[in-house]
Amino acid sequence: MSAPDERDLLLRMLENQRAGLRNALLGLTEEQARARPSASELSLSALVKHVTQGERVNVAGRIGRRPHAVETDPQAEWMAGFTVGPGETVEVLLDRMAEVARETEEVVRAERDLDRVVEVPDGVAQWLPPGTVLSVRWLLLHQIEEQARHAGHADVIRESIDGKGAWQLEAEAQGIAAPGWR
Repeated sequence: MSAPDERDLLLRMLENQRAGLRNALLGLTEEQARARPSASELSLSALVKHVTQGERVNVAGRIGRRPHAVETDPQAEWMAGFTVGPGETVEVLLDRMAEVARETEEVVRAERDLDRVVEVPDGVAQWLPPGTVLSVRWLLLHQIEEQARHAGHADVIRESIDGKGAWQLEAEAQGIAAPGWR
């Protein structure tokens, strides 16, 4: 058995963070998924929508050069990613996340050069440190970083709803009995 290559590792790390977000929604009602029980303005549904949108824009759009709906104002597009519409149920959001994950896998597997420089619009470049050169690898690592940051947010929100933590939810997702975990 050979060691996984860099693409395999990056995709696996990204999937591990997605799983944390998916798990945070296990067993919740639509109302609970949209709740904002902590000091944050974020809900679990909004987090899933936001990270899915960001992954689509960065990986399929910027790395894969695939078209995606873009507002004329990147900041407005980014802010809209935190607003969950009436028809955006947990099922819809998770299906969209799975679709984007499949697209990410296709793009990353097809990419020949992880060091290839990726152009970003001026509206995005202004948020980066001066002199930042975005490579395919940088964007993938950034996506993992973003997913991890928001998986942590999801942990806090979920624990605020019913006290269930990430490890208990992972056990439940795998069908492992974890009595007494808090």
